[in-house]
Amino acid sequence: MTDDKTPDASVHQPEGAASEPITPPSDRPAEPPQGGDLGEAARAFWAALMRAMGRGGRAMGRAGASGLDRGGRALREVSARAGAGAVTTAQRLRAAQQSSSDTTADPDAATTAPTEAGAPRPSLTARAAQGWRDASARRRARLEERKLRPAATVRATRWIWRTVFGLAFLVLLGAVMIGGILIWAVRDLPLADMLPPLEEPTLTVQDEAGDTLFTRGAYRAGYVPLDEMPDHLAQAVSAIEDRRFWDHPGVDIEGIGRAMWRNFSSGGVVEGGSTITQQLVKVLYLDPDRTYKRKLQEMVLALGLERQLGKDRIMELYLNSTYLGSGAWGMPAAAQLYFDKPVQELSLAESAILAATIRAPSVINPEANLERARERGLVVLSVMRDLGRIDEAAFEAARGEMAALEPSPPPARAGSYFADWVLGEAQELSGAVDGPLTVTATLDMELQAKAEKILRDALAGPGAQAGASQGAIVAMTPDGRVRAMVGGVDYGESQFNRATDALRQPGSTFKLPVFLAALVMGADPDTRLPDEPIDINGYKPENFNGQYAGVVTLREAFARSLNAATVRLAQEVGIDQVIEVARQLGIEGKLTQTPSLALGTSEVSLLDMTEAYAAILAGRAPIKATGIASLKLGETGVALSVSGADPNAVELNRTREPMLSMLRAVVTDGTGKRAQIPGFAAGKTGTSQNSRDAWFIGFTDKLVVGVWIGNDDNSPMDAVTGGSLPAEIWREVVLAAGGAGAARAPSAESQTPVRVRRGTEVVSTNANRLRNNAAAQPQCDVRACSRAYRSFRASDCTFQPYSGPRKLCTR
Repeated sequence: MTDDKTPDASVHQPEGAASEPITPPSDRPAEPPQGGDLGEAARAFWAALMRAMGRGGRAMGRAGASGLDRGGRALREVSARAGAGAVTTAQRLRAAQQSSSDTTADPDAATTAPTEAGAPRPSLTARAAQGWRDASARRRARLEERKLRPAATVRATRWIWRTVFGLAFLVLLGAVMIGGILIWAVRDLPLADMLPPLEEPTLTVQDEAGDTLFTRGAYRAGYVPLDEMPDHLAQAVSAIEDRRFWDHPGVDIEGIGRAMWRNFSSGGVVEGGSTITQQLVKVLYLDPDRTYKRKLQEMVLALGLERQLGKDRIMELYLNSTYLGSGAWGMPAAAQLYFDKPVQELSLAESAILAATIRAPSVINPEANLERARERGLVVLSVMRDLGRIDEAAFEAARGEMAALEPSPPPARAGSYFADWVLGEAQELSGAVDGPLTVTATLDMELQAKAEKILRDALAGPGAQAGASQGAIVAMTPDGRVRAMVGGVDYGESQFNRATDALRQPGSTFKLPVFLAALVMGADPDTRLPDEPIDINGYKPENFNGQYAGVVTLREAFARSLNAATVRLAQEVGIDQVIEVARQLGIEGKLTQTPSLALGTSEVSLLDMTEAYAAILAGRAPIKATGIASLKLGETGVALSVSGADPNAVELNRTREPMLSMLRAVVTDGTGKRAQIPGFAAGKTGTSQNSRDAWFIGFTDKLVVGVWIGNDDNSPMDAVTGGSLPAEIWREVVLAAGGAGAARAPSAESQTPVRVRRGTEVVSTNANRLRNNAAAQPQCDVRACSRAYRSFRASDCTFQPYSGPRKLCTR
């Protein structure tokens, strides 16, 4: 028998187990803890814990134990794999050591023989040799392992690079195909016939001859071919925007590279690489987003555009469509806006300034900043000289011209009293119109210029001597179409319109509604009334000369402008009736119900008073002044006539002729004798207290004119009355307009012309013919309807009620 403590070489193994040499304890790795033991311990712990927690935690305990059991099994599997790996590594190391021992010559066999218990230990030399052999074996083992790794790494690297190159090739192929498809798609588009849409609806005001007076919003003049523009304009634009324009195919690779290098060197964007063709594409077809997609589209379309149109046509489109600030689109519009000349007449210096405006049109243009425009224009000239497009002599001449160059827009476009007034009226009407609106103004440019000069000369001469510094003039036809409007002496110094916005005391010109109210109540020009002192609760009006005329007729009292008689008449008629008649005549100012109202102490505007006198000549009240003769709606070409006549106006059948005779007597026998002209003339003078305001408003058979003279600070003038300087100015304006055409006042029926549009034909007719044709073609007051209904549509004069179909506006 053998002792239990003696190792036995024949150890029994379980059946089916692989036979494997037993590794000495010094060579085996430490046995890791087994997952089964942990699982058993955990289950015991959880069971004890759950029993302590009670019956409610048993289910949780079972779930936790099950989870830990699964964790234990996983841990056993990991431990087994780790142990097997450690054993395999140890076996390979022993095999390497054994191979080294067998193949290496051993000079000292005694030192390598295994020692038994009690034998002396190997020498130091033997141990060192053995250590060297063991290290060599380990190095060889590591080298063997490394020989296997590079093969897999190389294969993975090759696969990655092949994938990258394959994807890049596919992307490039796709880009080429997409580019080809885009070029194929755009090559047959009608690109030559396109112009960019305007950014906002355009409001254009022109005179009856079709010449543009001014615009608001985006503005484009007529299209001008390239061969009609000066050569230096295209050369200046290409020099500063795209100097290789005539050489590249639409996309300038060299320019893009140069721009990228300059931007990189400066650390910011200082130069762009877009060609003129690309800029044209961006304006014509693409949105302004700065994305790589849009840039690619821009380049592809530029190539297609060059292929279809050619250089000259592209330059022509560009010059007619690029934005140049102040609402001007294209060189033709900019030439008119900044220099008041056609593009064909631009000088080299002017062309250089317009070319300089392209880069930053909103901040560098002759109107916004002339100095910056000059500086950049000089850069354009320098580039043109360096490129050989102009010689030194041309450069010096253009530089000298540029130093003294000033923008000179047309006066109406630069701003005027009439322009400001009619613009507000047109914008009010444009709310009923979708898209561009073209307005034909009622302004007579020749009469306007003459009226401005007449007022300026009068105030510079006799006006200055009498202490008058300002004035205003309104001239209109009997139906309210304003032919001239002067709101002050100098629009550049003051834009306040004294014809429309200034409220002043009208003086005796307000006697018109007083005497008209008496005629309405049954009086006539020969009705007599006393001109005697009168006291109304302490109010004691006096005549201008301090004397009284006794009993006089209405005609005499009106012609001589007798104040006491007028106040007495107003008391008999009633102040409330006077105010009602004034409102019917179109006077909209605040009217105070006091006895002094009869003498014009309530403030009104010159335009309102002129409208009231126009109603007498027209035989209808009220008449509303307008600066618009007709409207052209959108791009459809549909035109509507605009008139100051109100369809619901009151006919002055019985009172018109008597009132005309009294107004006529003012000029022939009364205070307005200085207004006499050959032919028919009638009107009324007016002077406020202490000569602070002096008026004359009157008319011929075809024109109504109102004149006001005074000072902005309401200071008194030196004995200026309505029958002096204002009457003289009125006479000169009327004569400048052609004077009177008849010796007597025309009938009321002939003073109410109405325009009816039938297709493209305009037929003039009178009120009776309008009534006969009312069923044939409906008419409406565009201005009144647009004010009354937000849903008003000017194209057919209808509005949308709260329910039902659209209805015709009859206002």
